[in-house]
Amino acid sequence: MRRLDQKGVAALAVVIVIAASTGAAVATPVIVDVADVDPDHPLYGLERLGERIRMVGDDDQMRERWGEYARLVDRGKGIGYKKILEEFVEKMHAVAPGDVEAEREEIQWMQGQMLGICRVQLRLSKELCEGLKDDLPEVSEEIDRICNEIENCEEWLEVAELRENARARLRLIREKIENIVRRHRARIRRPVNIYFDIDNVLADVDVTVNIEVDITIVRPIPIVAQSFEEKLNEFKNLFAEVQAMLEGAPENTHGVRAVRQLVEVATKQYKDRAVTAYEGEKLRRALGLIHAAIMPLRNAKLILEHASEWEPEFTGQWMQWRERWQELKQELIEEGAWENILENWEQFAENIRQRWREKLLGNLRGS
Repeated sequence: MRRLDQKGVAALAVVIVIAASTGAAVATPVIVDVADVDPDHPLYGLERLGERIRMVGDDDQMRERWGEYARLVDRGKGIGYKKILEEFVEKMHAVAPGDVEAEREEIQWMQGQMLGICRVQLRLSKELCEGLKDDLPEVSEEIDRICNEIENCEEWLEVAELRENARARLRLIREKIENIVRRHRARIRRPVNIYFDIDNVLADVDVTVNIEVDITIVRPIPIVAQSFEEKLNEFKNLFAEVQAMLEGAPENTHGVRAVRQLVEVATKQYKDRAVTAYEGEKLRRALGLIHAAIMPLRNAKLILEHASEWEPEFTGQWMQWRERWQELKQELIEEGAWENILENWEQFAENIRQRWREKLLGNLRGS
């Protein structure tokens, strides 16, 4: 559809007046729909009516809603138009329902939006931070540091090798913003809960798109029981490694809180549902959900690996943790215990906790 500048809108208004005066009641909304205006425009209701008259399909509506929402975010209006994002998600799930194979063309379109989804999340984060500075001037320096992190992530998105790091750091940035909100909630005037709700929706969109692209385009595989079991083993190994790392990580840091949230999402929101779907012989849905479970664990591992860089206020604690973790992991590998831990975390969890306690006590005695 063709975007309109101010002159184009004025010309369109003339056309609408003429159409209305000649009795062309149906033509008016169709004209607006073809011309394409955004949800913050006075004629947007007519555009939506035009879509219904022309019986625009779910796939085209999906693309249109996402374009509208992304443009609203660019204009600093994303938080006020959550409904448009929700309509996009509804159409996306209609096009790619998760339990059956979607049209390849639509998944390719989704693939083209992957960077845009992250950019929208980052811009919304920055919009909220700028608003928080108005409410909380005494923590403006802390917020400025977060804004700098957001800008770094935006730059990373342009470099293929850094995109995974950008997604992981985005989760850490979210935790830092939540920490400020927790500390000062009584004095914050803006609708922070709406921001967090929108960010949750966008995180789910990012996961859904990544799953569909991975299964349909990047690594199309037969949807069989073996495929799910292989992915489930990958999940278990990654879960065990993240848990082993987390046992000795410095508490009361943003990174640890972010990682714990990601682990909970991975297990309760995705992995448990994947197993249920598999037991119900819904193989494609099960495979999609286990893919989804692996993604937050990857982000969690990246946060732990880079926390000394991404949390400069806790650099000393994270550097000490990293040295101890490298020592512990090497000991476990040399003992031949590492593979067993990955295969059966529950059996070896207490042993790992004890090993971490010994290392921490040893460091305290040494100091």
